[in-house]
Amino acid sequence: MQQFKILFFCFLFVPTVFMAQDSDFSNDVKDYLESNGSMQQYEYAYDQLMIMMEGRYPKSEGNKQGWSYLEENKPKALADIKNLMVPIYQANFTQGEIKQMAAFYKSEAGVLLITDRAKMTEVHKEELNTFYNSAVGQKIISKQEVLTTEISKVSEGWSRDLYETSMSLLKNG
Repeated sequence: MQQFKILFFCFLFVPTVFMAQDSDFSNDVKDYLESNGSMQQYEYAYDQLMIMMEGRYPKSEGNKQGWSYLEENKPKALADIKNLMVPIYQANFTQGEIKQMAAFYKSEAGVLLITDRAKMTEVHKEELNTFYNSAVGQKIISKQEVLTTEISKVSEGWSRDLYETSMSLLKNG
């Protein structure tokens, strides 16, 4: 009976702990992707595709439903690419490293690095150098090639699917 209780505990409690940790780790990666500018780039890519599609398939009564879908689908499409990128970061960094990376990009120096590098002061540049000379910064640099390759694959698939969906919804309208 005691063994049954231990097994029961393991089957119920242990997976919940691991799922909660994984969920926290996933959320930390998602937070990092928001803070480092990645998601703004995907949002821009989505918007640019819609501009291109509108040039090819102007809004009309015939394609009204397709356009409505694409406009409403934007948050889901962005969530999809974010979810596709989470495993890439989880495979290459620890949760603690991801938190450190997000913290840097939320700092004044990190925000300016993404938004307007011309406004970076010498102090900001020193903070940037300090970050990239840290263990986490060095790991980012060492993983750059792997990250670029893996993220490119995921991004290309996402872009291709989005383009094909857009075409199929709008060209028949």
